[in-house]
Amino acid sequence: MTTSRSIATPSRTARTLAWLVAAGVALSIVLAPGLAEARRRLVVLEFTGPKAEDFQEDVEKLLKKSHSIVPRKKWESTADDLGATKVNEKNVKKVAAKLSVDGVISGRVEKRGSRYILHLQLREGSTGKTVAAPDIVERDAGLSVDGRDTIKSELLPIVDDLSAPGGDDEDEDEDADADEDEDDDGAAARGKGKAKGKGKAKGKAKGSDDDDDEDADEDEDEDDGGTRSGFGGKGKAKGKGKAKGSDDDDDEDADEDEDEDDGAAAKGKGKAKGKGKAKGKAKGSDDEDDEDDDRVADADDGDDGDDGDDGDDGDDIDDVSIGGKVNLTNPRRRAMDVAAGLSFTGRKLSFTTNLQMNRPQGYDGGPVPGVYIAADVYPMAFNPKNKGFKRNLGVSFVFDRVLSISSNLEKMGTVYELPTTEQHVAAGVVYRQPVGKALQVEGAIRFNKRQFRIDRNNPALLPTDIDIPNTNYSYVDPGVGVKYLMGPKMVLGAHARFLLITSTGEMQETAQYGASTVTGIDLDGGVDYEVAPKILIRAVGRLTTIGYAFKGNGDLTNNRDGDPATVDVSGARDTYFGGFASGVYLF
Repeated sequence: MTTSRSIATPSRTARTLAWLVAAGVALSIVLAPGLAEARRRLVVLEFTGPKAEDFQEDVEKLLKKSHSIVPRKKWESTADDLGATKVNEKNVKKVAAKLSVDGVISGRVEKRGSRYILHLQLREGSTGKTVAAPDIVERDAGLSVDGRDTIKSELLPIVDDLSAPGGDDEDEDEDADADEDEDDDGAAARGKGKAKGKGKAKGKAKGSDDDDDEDADEDEDEDDGGTRSGFGGKGKAKGKGKAKGSDDDDDEDADEDEDEDDGAAAKGKGKAKGKGKAKGKAKGSDDEDDEDDDRVADADDGDDGDDGDDGDDGDDIDDVSIGGKVNLTNPRRRAMDVAAGLSFTGRKLSFTTNLQMNRPQGYDGGPVPGVYIAADVYPMAFNPKNKGFKRNLGVSFVFDRVLSISSNLEKMGTVYELPTTEQHVAAGVVYRQPVGKALQVEGAIRFNKRQFRIDRNNPALLPTDIDIPNTNYSYVDPGVGVKYLMGPKMVLGAHARFLLITSTGEMQETAQYGASTVTGIDLDGGVDYEVAPKILIRAVGRLTTIGYAFKGNGDLTNNRDGDPATVDVSGARDTYFGGFASGVYLF
């Protein structure tokens, strides 16, 4: 008997290789920026809060894998030398420029019930500004897989984009003219620039003077009761000794003499914005982030979503960063992923028969290349604060079409090549349920159309020569799946679906094999691997098999041997196998 199978001709093989080369080039373009990233110089300041040391140790270990860590003691020593110990925008910029530090990371641990919340803050060394503030929720002290994953996806990409410290710094030279050797008897303190900060004075007020006209000729040896005037504080400061202040120049004289003559009065006449306080303190407002820079993203103990849905899906706050971005590497946190790549599909059709002669033709085709496009979209998950069950409800789409396939039919020593079409389309809904920190269980149901059609329009062949019915399956596939986070970069996944087949095409026509009971299953398993932030490589193997139990009322089931009283063909199995490799972009 004749057989039919799919083949790839040399020209089709060349096209397949061209597709693979193009995919490789595209992948190299995607990977090139990540491979070229330079190591950054980072400082991790001392974390505060319960179990802070455990979290800090884990964060530093993770950062050391891709960047250089400047010792914290070196930072603290330099900050002390520069009089910039307070962590704010201006001081971070100053110390970072001195040490050539690209980024400064600080952390605060909060205990909320049985959970720990690590509030991280990344400042850019060149500007001192906060550029990222992700929050990580943990059940135990230290970073879990999810925690490390959050840092990799939300913090490290921003670290890679940090600009180098340095450049124009209007504040950098503000301390250059500060006199650190003033006399012991109440010498005047100097203030430069446009101070808008806090000032404290023991004797003479100190502040801002745009003209830098600060009593340079002032007598430094005035007797008891003498008056001192200086351009600096607005208001009066009374007290003893030498003026001590912190304007925008951060000019706090550590060598201040405490033995100045009693009775010296300091008057402030400058442009500093502030009010005098008794006992020599003058305070002003700070427009330069001098209040220890509140975090960009504070934990919100109140509303966790904006859709009014307070339902709990069992994952609680472990699944969404409080006040931070969504971590995309973990499948449970993706709002959308779009995959595109190459599929490889083979088909095998066999019949169950007791005949030795005039057996039904089968089909035995090896995998042939196709184009594969798929997307999973969870609309409510685009809001990272939405903790209701709706964020786990999504829609799924699949399009898979063989690029080029032909079927061969041999008749009387001649092989005929027949054009063939193979395509699979699916769309439906999916619900994901996180279980623990690394596992996700999914339930889905889709409507599918799967077609396999051989073109019979060949003048050299009779219609009866092609003893293979075309199939055009319609079915619904309720199923379950699991995805397991193996590490910061890898996710394993598997799905099993039961096929409720409503139509098969020609196979069940009376002129073919007639009525039958049809059942099927669909299995797949594969891996996602992160190659760059928001970009994965996905490789999946799959198997779809459909079984027939013929009821014996078709022309080709009980009349192949010339005796219509006996059943000649009792069943069939139609199997599709192969897989796909694709790139995936995450949202």
